[in-house]
Amino acid sequence: MKTFLERAKESALDVRSDRLDRADTLALLSTHAQKFRTLNLAYDSWSGIRRFSEVAPGPLPLLRTLEINVLGFGRPGPETMNRPPPLFSGAVNLKKFTLHSEGMPFLNHFVFPNLNTFELSAIPVNAEFHVSQLLDFLEASPTLRTVHIRIEAGILLDVPPERVIVLPNIEVFSVIQDEPGYGIAAHISCPSARLTSLLREQYFEDRILQEVFPTSVSWNAIGPQHMAGTIDEVALEITTAAKTTVSCSLSFSSSGPATLGLGYRMIAGDEPLDEARSSLGEKHSHVFSQASRAVREHPLLSDVKRLRIRDRHRSLARHQLERIAEEAARLFRFVGPLEELILDVNDLRPFLSPFFDPPKSQALLQPDPLPLIKRLTITEPSDSPLNGECVAAIVGFVKSQHMRGVPIELASLHTKLPPVGMAERLGPWVGTLHFDGVIEGDDQELM
Repeated sequence: MKTFLERAKESALDVRSDRLDRADTLALLSTHAQKFRTLNLAYDSWSGIRRFSEVAPGPLPLLRTLEINVLGFGRPGPETMNRPPPLFSGAVNLKKFTLHSEGMPFLNHFVFPNLNTFELSAIPVNAEFHVSQLLDFLEASPTLRTVHIRIEAGILLDVPPERVIVLPNIEVFSVIQDEPGYGIAAHISCPSARLTSLLREQYFEDRILQEVFPTSVSWNAIGPQHMAGTIDEVALEITTAAKTTVSCSLSFSSSGPATLGLGYRMIAGDEPLDEARSSLGEKHSHVFSQASRAVREHPLLSDVKRLRIRDRHRSLARHQLERIAEEAARLFRFVGPLEELILDVNDLRPFLSPFFDPPKSQALLQPDPLPLIKRLTITEPSDSPLNGECVAAIVGFVKSQHMRGVPIELASLHTKLPPVGMAERLGPWVGTLHFDGVIEGDDQELM
């Protein structure tokens, strides 16, 4: 190493230390600390990180990237983490800080005032994650533009309810956690963010939590910090994988542009595969129900111009389809007139239920069950071509809009091959038809 460092001369250094604790090597590195450009440190405990910091106290004028991986679960004693000064205090020009800690992250031992990017992964085993330390750290880094946080532990909201820190330059802010609630997000305001993402994860065999997505109470807490004044588009996407995964996301977009994304993901655990598969449909419909409720309770729902629904699943039982149909109907009743309704779904029956014969849910036999829309977009699943029943339902819906006095201006049907006669049946009730990139208007021959 001595020879290598001599050859480097005045060049900037990229250093990776993997459990390095030899005193002679650390002493040699300390004489070149001013040339450090990146540091990637991996240790079994915080004592190794502290030791490296002490031999390279600074100044560290060239250090731009610091990555720390604490791979052990041992808790450091007072002699390790209760001594000043802060770790790597000489890195006054640090731009990116990545911290992965399989234990307490000890954020109160870092101060980087010129940071642009912060990535945290914390797994404080047998302990709670202290939100106060996170807020203090973020507040001391006002130049931050990108923040990604992942917490796999209980969360201790050890801050006053009224405390909210403002991060004026944040463009991307994301939090992944396995605990219920949105407590962290409620205490952080990112007025310039173009994307805010809040994701919940849990193992597939665990019982679905009551608050998968925000309730009205949670909306009131996170809304002032992370919602634009108006919302132009709402997208609800839910996917059940072939094995044991259910993923669902909600996004609320404004013309700012600013997007608030909420996610929920079940990941495969130790449950026997056959038992997990048997409960897929039930969990799919349950999560859809909670997502629909969260959209309905959004305080700015009346401003929405575009509603996008993507529903991908292998197969659902009849009662599960009926549950989704009832939730979809409730959602449609809450949104006002729309510029566009987009359906990218495996099964149209829950979403156009009143127009199937017979209707797929008796709960939907009500007048005007769908909102008035100007544009309708339907995507045909690659593994399930539109059949005659679906075509009849689409025609019935389009015709009903016409009869209500607000004809659909544009109907876009993404299908490999339009069913025979579909264009002729839709033509009288819409202004323009669009099949796979081919525009069909009143002055053109319909397909």
